[in-house]
Amino acid sequence: MCLAATARAALRRGFEVLLPHDAHATYDVPPGPGGSPGVPAALAARAAEWSLGDEVQILPGVEAVAFSLASTTGG
Repeated sequence: MCLAATARAALRRGFEVLLPHDAHATYDVPPGPGGSPGVPAALAARAAEWSLGDEVQILPGVEAVAFSLASTTGG
């Protein structure tokens, strides 16, 4: 899943990963071979979050994220 791959790549590069629950989405997973059932998109998205374990901070929504400018000083 793109979400998990991107988050893991960021973690490997030393970034802290904050993942707002409502900031990503996916499609329904279609039924698989052998009669395995399809998976609704909301459950697939939650499984992607869960697959990251405790390495990321999953936030309730984008409103929980605040950005600030880094201060730069010369000299």
